[in-house]
Amino acid sequence: MDRIVAPIEIKSADDDGTFTGYAAVFGNIDLGYDVIEPGAFKSAKTTRDGMLRIAIGHNLTQLAGKAKFEQDDHGLRVEAKLSLGVSYVRDNYQLMKDGVLDGLSVGFNILRDGADYEERSGKHVRVIKAAELWEFSLVPFGMNPAALVDSVKSIRDFEAQLRSLGYSQTEAKALASGGFKSLAHRDGDLDSGTLEDALSNLRQSLTW
Repeated sequence: MDRIVAPIEIKSADDDGTFTGYAAVFGNIDLGYDVIEPGAFKSAKTTRDGMLRIAIGHNLTQLAGKAKFEQDDHGLRVEAKLSLGVSYVRDNYQLMKDGVLDGLSVGFNILRDGADYEERSGKHVRVIKAAELWEFSLVPFGMNPAALVDSVKSIRDFEAQLRSLGYSQTEAKALASGGFKSLAHRDGDLDSGTLEDALSNLRQSLTW
C-alpha cells in the first residue's frame, strides 16, 4: 500500500469526534516527490455502508472511525467521525487537540498503468493518475511538512464566544458552521468588516 501526505484543511470539529475537511489535496508535490492528480481515486475499499476507514498510522488493526468522502477540484473531501468509544481513539483525539498528532496521510494502491514520471517545478516526480483508496490515517509525521491538522477543537467554544458578541444561539451555530454568508440577512448593527475582525480575533484566541 502506497502512502502520501497532502495539506489537510479541517473545516470544523466537535466534541463528538466529527470533522470535515480535505484528507488529500490534488497537485501537491510531497517530500517523496509524489503528486496525486485530480480524480485519481478510481475506486475505494469501503465499509458496508460505503464509507472510508480512518486508521492510526496506517495500522489497519487500529481503526479510528469512518468518513463519507468525495473528490472535487481541490482534493479528497471527507466528512469524518472518530469512534470515541474506543479508548485509544480518545487518546489520539486528545493528541490531535494538543497539536501533537497533527498530520493526515492517505493509503492506496496504484492501479495498472496508473502512474507516470514527469518533470514538474524542476523535479522528477511520480504522478499518480489511477489508484484504489484504502483509508486515511492520523500520523505524527508525514512526507509533506505542510500536511498538518489546522484545527481540532470544540466548535461549541467558538459558538460560546460568538454568543458573547450578542448573537443568538441559532445565529452562532449558523455562523460557526457556515461563515459570513450564513448571516447575510441578519438584522443588526455589526457590518461585515466588524464581523470579520471579530472572527479573526476569535480564531486567534481559539488557537491551541
